[in-house]
Amino acid sequence: MKRFIFYLCFLVVSFAVSAQSLTQNGLIFSVIEGTSQVSVKGIRGSLPQNLVIPTSIDIEGKPYLVTLIEEEGFSMCSEIKKVTFPNCLIRIGKRAFYMCNGLVELTLPQSVAYIEKEAFFMCKSLYTLSLPSSLTSIEERCFWSCASLSFVKIPESVKSINREAFFGCSALSSVEFNKGLEVIDRLAFGSCFALMNLDLPNSLVVVGDQAFWNCTSLLEVKFSPFIAKIGDSAFGQCSSLNKVVIPAKDVVLGKDVFEYCPELKTYKKGDEIIKLILTLEDI
Repeated sequence: MKRFIFYLCFLVVSFAVSAQSLTQNGLIFSVIEGTSQVSVKGIRGSLPQNLVIPTSIDIEGKPYLVTLIEEEGFSMCSEIKKVTFPNCLIRIGKRAFYMCNGLVELTLPQSVAYIEKEAFFMCKSLYTLSLPSSLTSIEERCFWSCASLSFVKIPESVKSINREAFFGCSALSSVEFNKGLEVIDRLAFGSCFALMNLDLPNSLVVVGDQAFWNCTSLLEVKFSPFIAKIGDSAFGQCSSLNKVVIPAKDVVLGKDVFEYCPELKTYKKGDEIIKLILTLEDI
């Protein structure tokens, strides 16, 4: 019995050590169990305009690499204008910088492989964004309503841009899509009012429902020959859209792909010119 009680006490102590939190230079860290790594949990005290997250911290003389920013770690920290990330950072947690309205510049190191959903949700002042080539997806609502963002380059490593990833980025006028992208999900670029032209890569297979819905400045779209599906209302309410070319004749088109696009009278699908019925007069 004594041996059993000792074993239980050992487990409790081991868990407490592996989950310990500590503060260094105002940042709160937590040891990631079973590793020589720590996560950043948040900040204690006054917030700096230029937040610097260190590469490592020392605990009892041993270095621990900073590899994770935890969920809601810096949520609603509007004083932060710029963040310097370490080159060993791997993951940025859900809502880590949620509604950080002062954040202007964001350069993510090449070590970052995962940015969880809503990580930079509604960072209204974010103007400069550099994404790492280690990302394989851009998660749901990751940059939702980042209203000052004007340009984004999607790395070749990214296979999917998920639901509402850039929804409401009203100043976004240009997106550079690199080869490798396969899926643009539902409402991924919905209500990007300034977006004018799309140069979609040959790797793109699926454009989801309402993917570019309400992009009112969009003028022209040309798909690759390998596009397989364009979802319901994918370009609905794109009121300036006047030219669409779909080389693949066997592409699956959803319902009302081009609904409420008054400037688009016809579009080309394979060798066929398809006329849109916009009003009763067009019948």
